[in-house]
Amino acid sequence: MKKDALSLNFLLLVVLALIWGSSYILMKKGLESFSALQVSMLRILFACLALLPFLPKIANNIVRKDIKYALLVALLGSGIPSYLYPLAITKVDSSVTGIINTLTPLFTMLFAWAFFQFKPTSLKVISLIIALFGASLLIVNGLDATKIELNYYALAAVLATICYGFSSNVLKAKLDHVKSVPLTALTFFLIGPIAAIILFSGNFLEILKTNEHASLSLMYVAILGVLGTAAALVLYNLLIKRTDAVYASSVTFMMPIIALAWGFLDHEPIAFRHIFGLLFILLGVFLSNIYPYLVSKR
Repeated sequence: MKKDALSLNFLLLVVLALIWGSSYILMKKGLESFSALQVSMLRILFACLALLPFLPKIANNIVRKDIKYALLVALLGSGIPSYLYPLAITKVDSSVTGIINTLTPLFTMLFAWAFFQFKPTSLKVISLIIALFGASLLIVNGLDATKIELNYYALAAVLATICYGFSSNVLKAKLDHVKSVPLTALTFFLIGPIAAIILFSGNFLEILKTNEHASLSLMYVAILGVLGTAAALVLYNLLIKRTDAVYASSVTFMMPIIALAWGFLDHEPIAFRHIFGLLFILLGVFLSNIYPYLVSKR
């Protein structure tokens, strides 16, 4: 591959890591004025608006039998996680939430094993155990053996990665024949009307009128929806086409670093257990996704 092509691929990878790694601090800023549910619904609506240019392509790429699977992907891959992450950030630092997201490839493998006839190797099973141990360091409030408490809001972030894991398998098993961009547009258009009803049936407009910081929070969520969701998915699709899924998945290693950096700049406390948890999760992801690929290329 030419040097210019390699440079462009790496640039795409870095841009994706910056966008997705920054999404957690954007959620946090949105939560300064809006509830977790409102941040979620706004994110979906802004993504819908950004994906409007792709609306004509849906009819040419989607058939009726795909709709039910697209709806499942919309709910598990976008709708539910878009609420669970802001909910977690109400009680968990955004940087820690970003680290927890690195569990997604492991749950993808677990569901493939359980429901989609995927047979994992011993190495993949070990990698899952290592990553889950790392996650356990992030979902407790203390390491004192006499007083270890579960942080249920951190578990909400873990549940989001579980949703992503199942959604990814549905995509691969049932919707692999559909082009990524039209499918992404369809998933958001399926849940967009629901998001609009939920958002405007609450006190969203009242907050906009009475909260002096609401406009700034709305701007952060708009960036989250347009860049962190719609544009990022288009770039990710482009990167996969230019390289392969293994190369594109390496963005997982870079995202938590960006999330930690934003958390540090926003004066979030970062404990040693957070660093250890990150290292264990990344080790698990490496052993599961990257190491077998490197060995096969020797």
